[in-house]
Amino acid sequence: MKVLFGENINEVLLLHEKRRTFILIILFAVGIGYRFLDLFVLKTTESGTPNVDLNLTWLFPVTILLFEVVSFIVISKHLRSNRKHIPLGARYVNTVIEVCLPSCMIFIIAKQYPQFNVLNSPVVYIYFVFIILSTLRLNFWLSFFCGVFSAASYFTFSYFLYEHFYASDGVKVAILVFSGIAAGLVAQQIRSGINKLLVEVEKRHLAEHLFGQQISMEIAEKMLENNGAIESKRMQVAVMFVDIRNFTQYASDRSPEEIVQYQNDFFKIVIDTVTKNNGIINQFLGDGCMVTFGAPVKLGNPSQHAVAAAVMLLHELNRLLPATRVGIGIHAGEAVTGNIGTAQRRQYSITGSVVILASRIEQLNKQFGSQLLVSEEVIQSIEGDQTAVDSFGYVALKGWHKPVGVYKLA
Repeated sequence: MKVLFGENINEVLLLHEKRRTFILIILFAVGIGYRFLDLFVLKTTESGTPNVDLNLTWLFPVTILLFEVVSFIVISKHLRSNRKHIPLGARYVNTVIEVCLPSCMIFIIAKQYPQFNVLNSPVVYIYFVFIILSTLRLNFWLSFFCGVFSAASYFTFSYFLYEHFYASDGVKVAILVFSGIAAGLVAQQIRSGINKLLVEVEKRHLAEHLFGQQISMEIAEKMLENNGAIESKRMQVAVMFVDIRNFTQYASDRSPEEIVQYQNDFFKIVIDTVTKNNGIINQFLGDGCMVTFGAPVKLGNPSQHAVAAAVMLLHELNRLLPATRVGIGIHAGEAVTGNIGTAQRRQYSITGSVVILASRIEQLNKQFGSQLLVSEEVIQSIEGDQTAVDSFGYVALKGWHKPVGVYKLA
């Protein structure tokens, strides 16, 4: 689970990094567009403000925009590939570059227009944009570093470039540092919440996986959705019983390990086949199993799925375990599905005469030397050519009050 958690948190970090980069692209694209509009259309530049259009300083906002576009493309490629991790060092380098680019802009403007104190211009606010959006990196130290590095840049320009450091400058430096701390604390809280959510999701996935190994995954998901309870209700189902022929004889002269290995090979084929045909394994019976189609997930024609699964199973067994012969019986009808038991111990169950008759029909395979027998209800439900179907007429079943129509499919 720790490996899965690590992969998930790395993917979340990348997604947040991508979102942060996208927001920066939008902000700088809008800013550059507005500046051009202001200079050439609105022409609202105040007197005394240096006219910095079409000179070197325009290179920096465009460079920031292009840098973020490249970062966005790189992150997108990482997300599409299996590389869900960007080294922490690379993220610090990214922060340094982002902060240095507006710093270079401040330096150039200050050198070209010494009479204009660029530290009082809106350019300084770019630092705050990077600090605020650093919360999306979900790392306290990255946000703190962004704030400290921005404050250090501002202090350097104020003290060494303009050769003064007023109280107002000290307040701005302090605000930058505290902004980094605040952003870091917010990032830490967001990450803590995401960590808890991912842990809960991983626990749920693990529970579903482990639970699904004991019972069908469909049943496990239904029970987890309903806090362990599945309401009893009537559903139209098809029940299939599968029995390995002469299993007792096979097991009599083999070690327990060989028997278990054979059972695992056999049931793997059964599970794969049943799953492909939308069925679920209700019970493993040692030398066979009970399979249900149409519960707990409703199917349009459960009999069709059951017959398709039975035919496919016989084919797969003949291909992969050719020495194995089985008997299969299928009956369709209405059953009561849901949990039975108490709060301490519950079990998902399919109850009704459909289960009893499917079991009895399967036992007839020994009498008729067949492998796949179905009831008249199943034959009436399935589609396709039925001319090749052999009818045994109405057969008396053990413990049942009236004969049942039985048909041989294999």
